[in-house]
Amino acid sequence: MSDPYAKPQADLGGANSQATYQPKFLSTQGRIGRLRYLAYSMGASFLLYLVAIPVVLIFAAAGVTASSLTSGEAGAASAIAMLAIVVLYIAMIAISFIYAKRRLNDLGQTGWLSLLMLVPLVNLILAIYILFFPGQPANNQYGAKPVSNTTGVVILAFFPLLIFILGIVAAVSLPAYQDYVQRAEQAQSQFQE
Repeated sequence: MSDPYAKPQADLGGANSQATYQPKFLSTQGRIGRLRYLAYSMGASFLLYLVAIPVVLIFAAAGVTASSLTSGEAGAASAIAMLAIVVLYIAMIAISFIYAKRRLNDLGQTGWLSLLMLVPLVNLILAIYILFFPGQPANNQYGAKPVSNTTGVVILAFFPLLIFILGIVAAVSLPAYQDYVQRAEQAQSQFQE
């Protein structure tokens, strides 16, 4: 008689131990590596922002503001705005849990550990584990090893870092340039006198 609660018995070291698969973007199954985790998370966030921006613009055009949402002055528009915000927020949370589960599966861990993202301070340790520890090099109980990252995955993963660096460069260089222009104008006005 077999035990229905026993873990699945699979030949993980057999002929298919070197098999790989192509991960799907919005799939809930399979494994994803560190870079793909970053890329898919950034891509999903970008898509949700593309949905959120028109929603915010529509409600801004309708006169719904943050103060009217909290005070309840906007009526039906306020209720629809709050519902839209709640739906987008739930979608963001669900997507983050799905990608954390898939990344944990790559590490050979159960997806249930993704619930630790809800525990303060423990979520920081989990984030370090998810972002910096390498996945298992061969197939594991959660599936085949994902294929190597494409150029698009690498670009999407490092795009936020590029934006951050460009923001820092702009924050430092624009005031310096404005100071240079102001001093140049003062020097030119003194030269003309």
